Amino acid sequence: MNKLFSDTLKMGFAANQVIGLRLMKIATGGAHGKRESDLMVSEKLEAAAEAGLAAAMSMATGQPHRAAERALAVYAKRVNRNHKRLTKG
Repeated sequence: MNKLFSDTLKMGFAANQVIGLRLMKIATGGAHGKRESDLMVSEKLEAAAEAGLAAAMSMATGQPHRAAERALAVYAKRVNRNHKRLTKG
């Protein structure tokens, strides 16, 4: 449980950074801001579906104890990818 807790904290800090970076981009307005806003919404829907599927697959394969870990991994991967994209430059 400690690993899940630390992974969740780590992802939470990275997510806060991504939120700040995205808000700055959206606040600039224009086509780039609109594109970021649209991307944010579509990514959230896709991530929720993918995380739900990962958790369901854990349950279906007899590993319910790994459901939270696998769902978190989906979000962490996306957060890290967005952080990298938003900070390159």
